[in-house]
Amino acid sequence: MDKYKATATFFLDKRRANSDSKFPIKLTIYQRPNKKRYSTEISLSEEEWNRINGLNLKDENLKRIKLELHGILAYANKIIEKLKPFTFEDFESNFFYQAPVNTNQSVEKAFDKYINELASQGRIGTRSSYNTTKNSLLQFQPKLLFTDITPEFLIKYEDFMQKQGKSPSTVGIYLRQLRSIFNRAISEGIVKQEQYPFKKFEIPSSRNVKKALNDEQLERLLKYLPNTDTQQKAYDFWVLSYLSNGMNMTDILHLKKVNLEKTFLYFNRQKTIRTKKRDLRPIKVPLHERALSIINRWRCNNKSNIYLFPILETDLSPVTIKNRTQKFIKLVNQGMEQIRLDLKIETKIGTYVARHSFATRLMRKGASTQYIKDSLGHSSVAVTDNYLGDFGDLVKNEFSVMLTDFS
Repeated sequence: MDKYKATATFFLDKRRANSDSKFPIKLTIYQRPNKKRYSTEISLSEEEWNRINGLNLKDENLKRIKLELHGILAYANKIIEKLKPFTFEDFESNFFYQAPVNTNQSVEKAFDKYINELASQGRIGTRSSYNTTKNSLLQFQPKLLFTDITPEFLIKYEDFMQKQGKSPSTVGIYLRQLRSIFNRAISEGIVKQEQYPFKKFEIPSSRNVKKALNDEQLERLLKYLPNTDTQQKAYDFWVLSYLSNGMNMTDILHLKKVNLEKTFLYFNRQKTIRTKKRDLRPIKVPLHERALSIINRWRCNNKSNIYLFPILETDLSPVTIKNRTQKFIKLVNQGMEQIRLDLKIETKIGTYVARHSFATRLMRKGASTQYIKDSLGHSSVAVTDNYLGDFGDLVKNEFSVMLTDFS
């Protein structure tokens, strides 16, 4: 037996705990009289380390880690057997630069693939959102693999985001996007259906904060007279949104001249135009006289431009369209903030408030949820319910009086 043969073992380095109060596991290579330790990027508590090295291990996550450690150890021993003679330099060259990596299992690569697809489709906002989710996941666990994603992992990741101060709405967005990437991996045969972790994990959701103006605030706002041209522009487009089925600013700016027919607008929502290819019925918007007046005031007179308003133009890149749209929305929000302060309205009155106010105003006047759903272009009545604001104290008081008023 060669008394100078190199050996490989694991070592729980308890000299310094990480942020999770766990200790790094290091691979120790010993060849008398020298030894070196290498990071495995795996950390365990002392209790978990003892359980992994004990009998009757039942914890599925620890079982997976134990298998991973066995794989690392087997690979290290294979390299040691191959090296004749053994040197630490040759070992490191083989171990760190030639180790097999299953790139298909990389969550980062799966995100990057989809992000590139979104970019090629011009879906800049969605691309940015998925990129943010990817960065959050990699901050929580670098080199994340699909095999790492278990119900236990999802619980820990949710806790990680909550400790960072993320809202329930943001946590839900990140987890739904991770679920979408996981489903793509299943459809592509990268992971098996049995590995799907979301059956035993409920993604948090939160009801939207109501943003609708009440009737008294709306009446004062609609009677307002702007002070400057910039304020007039912001005000007009806000009112146009309110009077036109709560159409959001992105859809307004994407309107083309052909979408206007006498006293009606016909349009498809930019948000769902790719997800509803089988049901692309346009939303029909009856134009209020005041809405028509606003359109005529700001419409594009350049015959070569197909857009109704001169914010966008033909052949712009998706990035330019996104930047111009965001800049315009900022202009409207800044103008409406000045008006809000002038009118002493406590509720914010940005662009989204016009949409919520349209829906809630119709509800208060007795319109059915189905009609409001169709007007907003929602996929279901449940989505519309989230938009509908509270009835308000005045209406509640009226209903209370009606309980005993039989006249």
